[in-house]
Amino acid sequence: MEVNTRIGMPEPVVSVEDRQRMRLDPLLAQLVNMIMRDGMKMRAERLVQEALLDIRQHTNSDPYRLLSDAINLVSPLMDTRSGRQGSKVVQMPRALNLRQRRRRAIVWLLDAVNRRNESSFSMRLSGELQAIVNGTSGVLEKKLSLHKLVLANRAAITTQRK
Repeated sequence: MEVNTRIGMPEPVVSVEDRQRMRLDPLLAQLVNMIMRDGMKMRAERLVQEALLDIRQHTNSDPYRLLSDAINLVSPLMDTRSGRQGSKVVQMPRALNLRQRRRRAIVWLLDAVNRRNESSFSMRLSGELQAIVNGTSGVLEKKLSLHKLVLANRAAITTQRK
């Protein structure tokens, strides 16, 4: 690995094609932007790429497909909002659009990643993605509990007439 003399750090392992794929693919771009801290996008891209390379080594499958499958598995379809019905405050279910579902799944994923005890972030991310696909992650329980909450409050759904 060559050291860039201008910044004094090793060159990123992310190739130009992979960087373009990360910026063009909406799911990867959203994941990178949520991992990014203090405007260090190259660092976030490198962390995601290292995690995807680790997944490829461990599973011998397409890491992008595994990532999208994991995000789709933990993406909730509905959420609850606090609202008023008469004088009572109730939890009212509402549907989430695709970007909102992905954001909620990525937030839960990153929360679970930060609780893991592997040494590097990319190893924790790849381990959590594999755990989600294998069905052993706590993120799946979080989605199930939200689903139960929505089902319990489905009586509060109001239909809007035009």
